[in-house]
Amino acid sequence: MSEAEVLEQDPVLQALVTLSDAATSGANHLTVLNEDLAAVRAHRMRGWSWRRILADADLANPLSSLTKVAADLARACGAFRRALALGLRREGMQVTEIASLFDVSRQRVSALLRPGSLEADDSVEEDAVAVAKNA
Repeated sequence: MSEAEVLEQDPVLQALVTLSDAATSGANHLTVLNEDLAAVRAHRMRGWSWRRILADADLANPLSSLTKVAADLARACGAFRRALALGLRREGMQVTEIASLFDVSRQRVSALLRPGSLEADDSVEEDAVAVAKNA
């Protein structure tokens, strides 16, 4: 069986691959971000004002880069968590067991398991916003 066929049959593995891709992309973006932060730090050490630094067209805005990386990771993580919850449930694991494994309430797991649940879909966006705000 080819990798594509395995992925097609296993949505949890598919979500894991997507999460891994997001992590790799995030790591690459964070490397560039680190270089951008070093440039910002160097300008500040030379006495530039924060306003001047942020207005400089030659410098990338580190906040937007960081927010994008955090949001992309949060979305991929939420999709993986939902796929994993569904996969574990299909394998016969009880909602309370999944909740314990994920360290969340059973109500949260129930929301993840509900097909087409807006609450489950919204939680991914909420995770992305929370991660971005805490970044």
